[in-house]
Amino acid sequence: MDIIRLTGVHANGTHGVLPFEHERAQTFSADATLYLDLAAAGRTDALADTVDYGRAAKEIVAVIEGPHVDLIERMAQLIADRLLAMKPVVKVDVTVHKPHAPITVPFGDVSVSITRVRDEAGWGVPAGDAAESPAATSVVPVVPAVTDAPARMHKAVVALGGNIGEVDATLRAAVREIDGLPGTQVTGISPLFRTAAWGMADGAPDFLNAVVELETTMGPHALLAALQGIEADHGRTREHHWDSRPLDLDIIDFDGITSADEDLALPHPRAWQRAFVLAPWHALDPNARLAGAHGGLVHDLLAAAPDRDAVKLVADDWMLAGRSDGDREPSPASDAMGDSGAGAGTSRPSSMPSSPEPVSRWAVISMDSTSTDAERLFREAIVTIDGIPGNQVEGISPLYHVAHFDGPDAMSAVIRVETKLPAADLIAVLGTVESAQEGLLDLDLVDMEGVVADEPDCRVPWPSARSHASVLAPWLDMDPNAALGGDPVSFLLAMAPDAAQVGLLSDNWILAPR
Repeated sequence: MDIIRLTGVHANGTHGVLPFEHERAQTFSADATLYLDLAAAGRTDALADTVDYGRAAKEIVAVIEGPHVDLIERMAQLIADRLLAMKPVVKVDVTVHKPHAPITVPFGDVSVSITRVRDEAGWGVPAGDAAESPAATSVVPVVPAVTDAPARMHKAVVALGGNIGEVDATLRAAVREIDGLPGTQVTGISPLFRTAAWGMADGAPDFLNAVVELETTMGPHALLAALQGIEADHGRTREHHWDSRPLDLDIIDFDGITSADEDLALPHPRAWQRAFVLAPWHALDPNARLAGAHGGLVHDLLAAAPDRDAVKLVADDWMLAGRSDGDREPSPASDAMGDSGAGAGTSRPSSMPSSPEPVSRWAVISMDSTSTDAERLFREAIVTIDGIPGNQVEGISPLYHVAHFDGPDAMSAVIRVETKLPAADLIAVLGTVESAQEGLLDLDLVDMEGVVADEPDCRVPWPSARSHASVLAPWLDMDPNAALGGDPVSFLLAMAPDAAQVGLLSDNWILAPR
């Protein structure tokens, strides 16, 4: 008998016995060996005489991403049934792996392997049971075909603007709501700019504008529909195209695609001459390039834009709630066009003293919350921390569940950032982020490169982190070589008194559920 093997087909699904596994996706993988006669295919070179292994992989993914099952034994059976429905397959070996099973002791993998053959009724049964299986049903089970390939990640640039109401608060909310879209993560946030309302009635309020970069599994039209839904939620109507508005969200670029689609032209057909788009985009990414017939480096397009002097820089820390843009002296957009990188020439808040050449250091920050909405709170905090001048989030751990015997359970995670802020300033910023979330999450600076401090408001490394598995476990998952105070985090975790109280929930939690 000839064979076709597929190894390591993986996808995310909500499978498992524990309640949280019904809601939070985790990664599963499967290996399959298909037994069939390939003699005809060897003679004819025709796909019809063999099995399309691309389709076989999609069938496996369809089960993993499909309806919830409690047991991976059941998942293996469902996969076997689908593969056996693909003639001329007569036998399959299926192994399902659950590498992130919620087990509180160190382990490498959990897997279940089965072998099934197709009986007369078309069911997958153990090889020895084929002759004895009930044949009362003469209909082969209907297995729905899978036609969509697994979603791939796209990169998009979205412009934000508005001139009615508490615009800065609306834009902050919009960034968080975009980050919460299915399969979407905001990866960059520009400074905030102010633009005169040209082309409108006299007295129309100025606009505030920003740009975000994001990664998403959504297609361009699905993303557009989702953005328009966010606009509508904030009171945007479209009776008159050039009216004032509380929120405007436009897709400027999507994977560099050039398209004349009447519903969604790409790139945005007027972006090349709009300084209120180009200025924040350039401040976010000095090397950004716009595609299309009018495309080029955003730096050059901004320099040639007729309205570039009408766009003023307002704030580079505007994602921190409660910081009013009215307290800052606007700066011309040209100040953001220096050669020193994103945000060059922008003003720094008074609480963050300037330094001629600030040192960039890595820092590890822990996140903990007992809120049932902890995942969203963590995602919003990460977006805010990443948007603070001098910060760049470079690593995000899996999400962990923390069992507490004397109170509500919690969730925890750890992030690694490159920051130019001194430790005390970074701790103060984390306190501001906590306050913006009404104290529903706890953020702590666990460690910072080259920094040792023992002041009342600045203790680095964080002393109690050495005995908190809720910090050590996600940190070790993010960085297997991590060390705290010279001791390997792996050693500290093994000695932590609460090691048995933590368990991995998800390694793809940073993407909002699809």
